[in-house]
Amino acid sequence: METSGCLFAIGERELAEISSYCEIAKVNKSMITLSELRQLTAADATEEDFLAAWDGNATLASRYLIDSGYIVERGGGQRSNSGWVDEEERNMRRARKNVTTAEDFSNLCASERVKLLAVAGGNSYKRARDGDDIDLFCVTTENSLWLFMLKSLLLARIYQLTRRSPPFCFSYVMDERRARTEFARSGDRLFARDALAAKVMVGAGFYRSLLGDGGWMERYFPRMYGRSYQEAGEARREAGQRRGNAAVNTLLYLTVGTYIRMKAHMLNRRYRSKGNTSALFRVRIGIDHCIYESNRYQVLRGMYNGVRAERVE
Repeated sequence: METSGCLFAIGERELAEISSYCEIAKVNKSMITLSELRQLTAADATEEDFLAAWDGNATLASRYLIDSGYIVERGGGQRSNSGWVDEEERNMRRARKNVTTAEDFSNLCASERVKLLAVAGGNSYKRARDGDDIDLFCVTTENSLWLFMLKSLLLARIYQLTRRSPPFCFSYVMDERRARTEFARSGDRLFARDALAAKVMVGAGFYRSLLGDGGWMERYFPRMYGRSYQEAGEARREAGQRRGNAAVNTLLYLTVGTYIRMKAHMLNRRYRSKGNTSALFRVRIGIDHCIYESNRYQVLRGMYNGVRAERVE
């Protein structure tokens, strides 16, 4: 591995940033790797530099250790460090399998009205716990979103029953106009990380254009932005071009949208009965979007915004 050729020291800003990301991983009941940490921080340092400087920082050395590339909190629980690492490795294998499943499913959903299909959520972060859904980030052509939702919800149910796959969750769906607006405006840090972590299955070229609209993400995660933008240049399947019908889209918004609201209400009742308040979620639905956001996601957004306050003037 190449080294930077300079001495790297972890100062107060780097310490605050590293500590924030380790705490975010803890709240998310996960662990972060040294490689991921390097991608997230602005420090001009290699992994070797981080390793060399880690023990030189009394605060980090006393709170964390690095085991098999993972950052492990000292005294983090009764389970051994190897137990945590083994679980993370299982989650990573499960995520890879789920991404492969999603790629197979995307062959059914892809059409001339689909601009982008991508894996999002824990699977895109290479962390999938047992029982997790496969979250999907989708963009359609204008006036096509609710036709896409009707078709895809039916296909997802059939696919799950016949292939015994994890459930698919269309957690972030919008049409092209809405997507370009969302990516162009200066959003929060969690939006940026989610967008840059997406595993694109259909419409890599369109995804690249969205990243171009969202150039503000680069100042938060320059390494991730550069890597995602470059990788998106190798489009595997062309994005759709055919626009939908506004009247049909509106009718399906009223019918399919009502079904989604009812289903969300029932799921939230189940979560409340089990005391799982972090899983409670709200659905933001409109003629051009359908977005799920859980309580846990809101907490993580606040934590990510706290990191941003350390770095952006």
